[in-house]
Amino acid sequence: MASTASAKTMATGLVLAQVLLSTMLPAVDSFVPSTTSFSDRIHVLDNDFSIRTNENKPINYNSCFHSRIQKSSTTETTLKAINAEETSSSSIPPQTEEEKERLEKICSGLNAAFEASRKDLTRTCNVKVGVSPNVDSYGEPVGSNMRLGWIATKDVNKGDILMNMPYDEQWEITPKTARKTVFSGILDDAYEGWTGETGLLALQLLNEVARSASTGGVQKPVRGPPIQAFLNEWINALPTPTELETQHPIFWSEEDQEILQQSSNTKIYRILDDIEEDANWLVTNIFEKDRATFPETVEIQSGETVPCFSVEGYKWAMALTNSRAFFVDGTIRLLPFMDMCNHDDEAKELQGGFMGTFGTTKGAEVLSTRRYRAGEEVFLSLGPKSAADYLLEHGFCPEDCLKTAVSEITLELDPEDRFYDDKIDILEFETYDQAPMDPSQSFDVVSAPGRDGEPDPALMQFARLKELNNMDAFLLESIFRKEVWGFMAYPVSEKNEFAVVESIAQLCETAMEDMKSCPEPEQEGPNSEVCAKLRASETRALRRTLEYMLRDKEALDLKEYYQERRLKDLGLDSEWSPEDDIGDPDLNWGQTRSPGGADFDW
Repeated sequence: MASTASAKTMATGLVLAQVLLSTMLPAVDSFVPSTTSFSDRIHVLDNDFSIRTNENKPINYNSCFHSRIQKSSTTETTLKAINAEETSSSSIPPQTEEEKERLEKICSGLNAAFEASRKDLTRTCNVKVGVSPNVDSYGEPVGSNMRLGWIATKDVNKGDILMNMPYDEQWEITPKTARKTVFSGILDDAYEGWTGETGLLALQLLNEVARSASTGGVQKPVRGPPIQAFLNEWINALPTPTELETQHPIFWSEEDQEILQQSSNTKIYRILDDIEEDANWLVTNIFEKDRATFPETVEIQSGETVPCFSVEGYKWAMALTNSRAFFVDGTIRLLPFMDMCNHDDEAKELQGGFMGTFGTTKGAEVLSTRRYRAGEEVFLSLGPKSAADYLLEHGFCPEDCLKTAVSEITLELDPEDRFYDDKIDILEFETYDQAPMDPSQSFDVVSAPGRDGEPDPALMQFARLKELNNMDAFLLESIFRKEVWGFMAYPVSEKNEFAVVESIAQLCETAMEDMKSCPEPEQEGPNSEVCAKLRASETRALRRTLEYMLRDKEALDLKEYYQERRLKDLGLDSEWSPEDDIGDPDLNWGQTRSPGGADFDW
């Protein structure tokens, strides 16, 4: 990594280059939908949007969620360091000495309980849980709301195992354990909540909260006292709902949630509605029928009363599982102690592996990407996700999200379409061995270096089916039922392709306009700043897709459509003349007789 002085010199040079370019390039106004030339419909630049979203105020990229952090490794980070004196701090206030002592006590209890069961919980562990020193993996200052993290207990080299943990239902939280062990006979096997498998993790987590308080809960899975003591300390180390009020979007204020709702096409209200609907169903059908087992609130080891088997408790558990669970070896898992490691863009993801004397024990492991000295905080990566996914799941946006901007657009079959039933049948036929394909589908649109904004082929395929109508509707006949979905992978007709391009362009335009109408916060803060960053990122992805679609629309006459492809398959794609066949030995009248040949034997 370059030294700080050289990095600042490079960053200053980039700033001067940007200023020079801005004086050379013509100024353009913001995007305004128009019915004129399609090339005139693109008028928004990234710098224009950033000005509109945050009034030229630098964005604080260090906002993060409880024990998760992000590392700034791009030139933009250095630019922020250069402008540090001009940036008003709106991050979480530094930890007080009293708070630091409380967290150190929590870490001490968790580490002691871990060591007591070390031979069961791990085969290799070179870390402990400690209070985050609030610097990244290169020692650069970051946000001051890190809370807890992994601290190296000895010098670790690149490629070494930081920690591994075997899979065992005694301590890991998985959908299978929740459904088949903990809530077996309580939760119907056919239960499918809106929150999916993450909701099952949340249920099992609430059960562990109740068990740790010794005031209820299903006493499954069966485990010995040392493992139970370890889990009790782990529950005590988790951030409480009070600590999450400013750290996770699920607990943000209504004002901040409203800003977030209009800052992304991945809607926070939809997530909140799913959580609330599942929670209300569980309260009515499960929890209220046995409050001795499923208490509304419990008192954890710290003495704080927290919600448990209630709507608020379920929200708390969903925030924790969304931010701490890993998808590894084919399922989503919440692994106590391993979930305490903070995020770094340049670190490795948690992965599956084998451990033990003979390498036959299956589990999860984290490898080091560089050398760490004893006492340094070590990191892992939460993997490639969109900025919206990071924010909604973890409460922050890493710097890598700036390199690849992602947004989401949703297409839905029109129920008023006279061919609606035929199109639904086609979707169901294509997924007959799985869950039927929904008539509403969401797709990612991406802006990344080296990419021209070409949309996902699956998006174009679904859009062509959606817009199939009029003269092209013959493809919906039953004779084509097995093939029509494959036909949609390629342009059908110029009219159909026109409708497809126009509909996607309109979705992008509408989304960009909605984001620009986002309400201004009454007071600037870390939540509004990260929302501004998200808006800028998603707008870039939408704009790149819009530009591609409008270019594509100008070249519709150059595409090959269904009729041309079909004629080519039949060898009928060129004009015929008798002269073409004269003297062709491959064209004759066969082995019997030719017309007018008088060679028939009467």
